[in-house]
Amino acid sequence: MEIVTDADTATATADAVPAPPDPLQRRLDQIGGLLEEVVDDNTAVVATMNDLAQAQRALSADVGREITALRADLVGGLVHRTLKDLCVELISPLAAMDKMVADGTALDPTAVASHVRSLALTLRGVLSRMGAEPIAVDVGATAFDPYQHRCVGVVEPDDSPFPDAAPRTVVRVVEDGYLLDRKILVPATVEIQSGRADLTPDQAE
Repeated sequence: MEIVTDADTATATADAVPAPPDPLQRRLDQIGGLLEEVVDDNTAVVATMNDLAQAQRALSADVGREITALRADLVGGLVHRTLKDLCVELISPLAAMDKMVADGTALDPTAVASHVRSLALTLRGVLSRMGAEPIAVDVGATAFDPYQHRCVGVVEPDDSPFPDAAPRTVVRVVEDGYLLDRKILVPATVEIQSGRADLTPDQAE
């Protein structure tokens, strides 16, 4: 018969009890779990960002198409309105001229002058409604500006309506110039005061 001592019992009990967990290993396991969660969260964030990027590209494309369509509608509407206003403004003077020809008053200088003045007034109104404004020229005082003026003649002081004007001064406006949105639409056609005998219109420019 085998005798079991207390020492043997203590040894067996010690072998049966598991060793306490290593604190360092437990900490590493916790860190590993946290890293896995971070990776999972990061993957979800990246997927969400990709979805948002695709949605943004789709939205940008839709907005671009809408803007293009609106711009086309706006331009078309403005062109139609502009042409409509122009036609409406020209109908009355055209009808007056047709009547003048039909009535035989085209040879009457007074009637012709009246209709021409009416037509000129109408055309100025059309230009004004289109946003065009005449280039201001103070004849006899405004200096020639190649940006705003086109010189077609050089006048000697003896033949000038402003004999005392300085050289290169505008002394006659042959045709008005116009600005559109503060930019030159067409320069004013002018004649300027001569400064020397050999000055030509080309040299003046």
